[in-house]
Amino acid sequence: MNVPNTTQQEEKEYPWYKTIEGDSLWQGDFLHDFEVLIPEVFTQSDQVPAQYRKLDVVIMTQTCDIVQGNVESLLLCPCWNLWEFINAAEKKGVNWGRGQREALRRGNLPGYYLSNEADQDGLKMDLTIIDFHEVYTAPTNLVKDFALRAGKRLRLLPPYREHLAQAFARFFMRVGLPVDISPEKLRSRPT
Repeated sequence: MNVPNTTQQEEKEYPWYKTIEGDSLWQGDFLHDFEVLIPEVFTQSDQVPAQYRKLDVVIMTQTCDIVQGNVESLLLCPCWNLWEFINAAEKKGVNWGRGQREALRRGNLPGYYLSNEADQDGLKMDLTIIDFHEVYTAPTNLVKDFALRAGKRLRLLPPYREHLAQAFARFFMRVGLPVDISPEKLRSRPT
């Protein structure tokens, strides 16, 4: 008798994504090749040079604000194929060895979120790293128009969507202390 793999069973019970179409937008929606406007240099001139860059992004604005029409623009974070991101970082001398990758998987790297791979309804996505270090905005109507033309796309489902939102909030609510408690003070009890 074949017993199903527990991990496979759990993934079926708690799917990461739903396939959607149309202009409905929620937090956790992935948009492939979305053009973001990036200012190049601030000058004394009335015109600021800028460029458009196509990025894969995920919507970070709260769903309730989007649905209620409370926001004129949406927060977007770039996301990258995990292995391409790691290769690019290592070329710059940044260590993304097994320890770093495990810290990412556990959620212990505050500026990043690891999203699972997907292969459903003709859509494929590899393990994806969402980068909170760069946050873009785009007018809600522009994003809706893009979503409508995009066809099928992935939407992160609960509890993963809330987990992403929590990771985003943790990154921005961090407080750096000017003077920390010395580790030596905790090494041994006072006599």
